Amino acid sequence: MVHGTYYFKKEGFSITAILTLGITAQVTNAIREAIVTGEYEPGQKLSETVLSEHYKVSRTPIREAFKQLEREGLVEIIPRVGTCVTKPTEKELNELFTLKEVMEGLAAGLLAERKSVEEINKLKQAVADMENAIQTSDKKLYVEANDVFHSVIQEGANNSKLSYMLNLLLNQIPYKQYVFLTIEDPIRRERSLKEHQAILVAIEKGNPEEAEKAMREHVKASGMQLKMDIAKKLGQKK
Repeated sequence: MVHGTYYFKKEGFSITAILTLGITAQVTNAIREAIVTGEYEPGQKLSETVLSEHYKVSRTPIREAFKQLEREGLVEIIPRVGTCVTKPTEKELNELFTLKEVMEGLAAGLLAERKSVEEINKLKQAVADMENAIQTSDKKLYVEANDVFHSVIQEGANNSKLSYMLNLLLNQIPYKQYVFLTIEDPIRRERSLKEHQAILVAIEKGNPEEAEKAMREHVKASGMQLKMDIAKKLGQKK
């Protein structure tokens, strides 16, 4: 529950706007979390009225939250229709994952060349967390560990231009939401873990070609699974 707006004045200065901003940030975070974790699914329409009642706030913070989430690419505000969770087209997914495959493959290869002990230890911990997440059926932990794994490789590549371009790409998609979607299937979770283990082994061995190949195969498999999952979810709504 998001707390209501309070009004104070001090020396003629109203801090209402500050408190309203705080409420908007809380609402934005709550809706973002619901989208990213799959509670609100691709293509789902979001009602200002329903959400304002749910979070016990006026419709103004909901509208402001929608604007911010639209900037982040998580929702679409469609005139005379309303606000919907972003529904990517197959062409968009193909384009995004083709670039992601190339760039993350390159990053893995560069880290394998460097063989940084610090980064490798971080990758080992991330993989260990993934293993624990599968044993405990903790999807949120798996997504967090996955995020750490890929971030470490991106930073460990030690190439600022590549990191910039990859961030630019990932900012165009609700990446964590996509990861949640792709690991809902237990079989896919197991395969995903094996793919991450293979990437780690190649980096530990200092084999750039093997590391790049393993990462590209992982990203390609994730992209294929995502397209199937989104198609399935949209089909269920018809």
